[in-house]
Amino acid sequence: MVTNGSPTMDEWRELYQAAIEFKNAQPWQWLYDMDLICVQNPADQTIGYCSIMGKNAEFYALGVYLGPQGLWGFAEMAENADIIPRSQIMHYQNCIMCSFENREELTDVDRKIIKELGLKFRGKNAWPKFRRFEPGYYPWYITRYECLFLTHALRQTLFVALNVRDGKLKLDIENERTILRYAEQENGKLNWYSKEIELGYPIAIYRKIEINDDVLIRKLNNVKRNKNMVIEVDTLYMPAPVRESKDARPYYPRIYVAIEAKTSFVMGYDIYKSKEEDVDISLNNLVNMFLDNGLPGEIHVRGDRMASIVQDLCKKTGIRLKITGVLPAVDSFIEEMEEKLLV
Repeated sequence: MVTNGSPTMDEWRELYQAAIEFKNAQPWQWLYDMDLICVQNPADQTIGYCSIMGKNAEFYALGVYLGPQGLWGFAEMAENADIIPRSQIMHYQNCIMCSFENREELTDVDRKIIKELGLKFRGKNAWPKFRRFEPGYYPWYITRYECLFLTHALRQTLFVALNVRDGKLKLDIENERTILRYAEQENGKLNWYSKEIELGYPIAIYRKIEINDDVLIRKLNNVKRNKNMVIEVDTLYMPAPVRESKDARPYYPRIYVAIEAKTSFVMGYDIYKSKEEDVDISLNNLVNMFLDNGLPGEIHVRGDRMASIVQDLCKKTGIRLKITGVLPAVDSFIEEMEEKLLV
């Protein structure tokens, strides 16, 4: 059983060696980040969707996106990168990543492991860096489980990439076909094989939240209405992380915000810990806002998830709901918050 403790020095050595071989081969010379290659984790059969980054000659990495959630987040970033607020992009990443950085972008922890292994790196984008990206959390050091899987992913992705280059294997990403590398235990040894599979990008389906409090709905429908008022409503992650103790992994609190679109006046604001609280926080704040300020003519939200939360409330109070990719007032508010927090 592979634990979530720290990797051993031998496991670190294997991982760094795999990263060095990957970097030396430079598979980004002939593959793009959308050319996903799949590697199955021998420990639990999780599929890692592996994206080779570096074609733009700016950022060199292998991202291993974990399972259906990882693939969904990857697809969302690819399709909507131009409309997702800058501070929120990382929260679509559910992956383990090996990136190649400058020395100053490593921490003392990274440099200590490299020193103990007796490795030396010089130059720009030469230093391997390994991190776990997870929505709602600061990128963090990898566990033993993640170290072992990332080692497999680096080696097996490179195997496929080299065979694609040499014409022995073929990727057909346009038709959502790719290569899966999987292992079988044979005579106490892992033997790796290839097969063609369909990517099958997952689609998120959100359950509509119904408001069954008839007394509350009647009360809301009796308050004043301002048909010219347009409110942007969103829930996001705070642009800067917090840390509850010295040894704890930093996390990003959630923010609920409601802003009048024409004046950028903040009508509602709340900070809380978990995405699981989005529904209760959003509805409670909206109801209080309606009771205090009246019913707006329109509410604008970003995407289907927020729409599923407020749709029934809007329908039963006669508020027009608009789903849009961009919320200018909310985005400006978050950008200003980011500038203040990261000074």
